[in-house]
Amino acid sequence: MWRSAVACVVAGMLAITLQSCSTIRNLSEGVTHPMTPDESKAQVINAAREIIATLGLKGVSGHFSRDSCNDQAVAPFRGIVGLDYDHAPTLEASQAEVQQMVSTLKQHGWQGPGDFHTHSPAVSRQGATAVFDAYSPVQNAGGSITIYGECRDMTTKQNTVPEPIPPDQLA
Repeated sequence: MWRSAVACVVAGMLAITLQSCSTIRNLSEGVTHPMTPDESKAQVINAAREIIATLGLKGVSGHFSRDSCNDQAVAPFRGIVGLDYDHAPTLEASQAEVQQMVSTLKQHGWQGPGDFHTHSPAVSRQGATAVFDAYSPVQNAGGSITIYGECRDMTTKQNTVPEPIPPDQLA
């Protein structure tokens, strides 16, 4: 009789274990080393802080959002930080400024963007990619840096609207 009880307990534990493994596998869906939402946010905020400090940017403001890494707006997601700063006043000066920023960051350990595809100047480090947009007076746009994190957040359920980052979090 006790063998029957032990067998039932073992069978139950085995079922729970297999179900847990299945749940974990379904959550990660092929993403190596999934991140939590907090980890994906920290990844891009830390990269933003490093860029601001290394480049000595002035008049910086930023916003954070999460975005799906696919067209279906489902996991995986990544954190994104957009930075605005006091940029050069002309297109030519801003383009030169961006080239200097990229060069400075490369001197401090940032590298080419790897497999991140963009037509803008970009550098990557520790899974974060910074894309530089020169200021265009004609369009009155640009003069910004967008930092994209890795596509490893399997917990987030939808894209989010950009929210301001308090200045003390960028210092």
